[in-house]
Amino acid sequence: MAKLTSKPILKKASGILNQEFATPKDIAWAWVTLLLSQEEQKRDSEEKRYACIAEFEAWITELNLPADPNNPASGAVSPESVKNLARNVFEWPHEYIFETPTSAKHPDSKVTYSDTITKPILDAIKDIGGSDDRAALIAALEGFAKEGREPFADVTAEGIEWKGSNWSEGDKFNLLTIKSLNNRLANLRKKRLI
Repeated sequence: MAKLTSKPILKKASGILNQEFATPKDIAWAWVTLLLSQEEQKRDSEEKRYACIAEFEAWITELNLPADPNNPASGAVSPESVKNLARNVFEWPHEYIFETPTSAKHPDSKVTYSDTITKPILDAIKDIGGSDDRAALIAALEGFAKEGREPFADVTAEGIEWKGSNWSEGDKFNLLTIKSLNNRLANLRKKRLI
């Protein structure tokens, strides 16, 4: 089966994860759909995909997250709360999957990125001579974090903590690991930024 690139499907999946409340089944479908969209051609069978959706849905249901107060019977929960709990257990799809990069109109015009971590990754690639060696990149990014560069917060045993674009005091940090760095590099390649 070809790589999942259908824009309407990806937009629908993104919309679900950006809603205030959604059902665990919808969240699970969106999560699996977006993660699979980032993978290369070797795709799992449909049965494996449905099993993955069912497993994630069961995990969400067991979390006993607060239901939608306006419609408690719907069983809907906040994708944001699922995301916060999923960040250390599962890989969460990146918010910028479908956003096309801003193309610079003029060599001096500033390029802006849809999230706060893209520029430091591109800077780290430049610092290590244009290579995409994961270990060297993580080491360079840890160096940035230790220097106190934005958007980094801390280096932990799990990975590098960083602040998303909407981060405010008291919010959880995002986590950059070797696995999530691989996904981000794949996305940057897809957008021809590296």
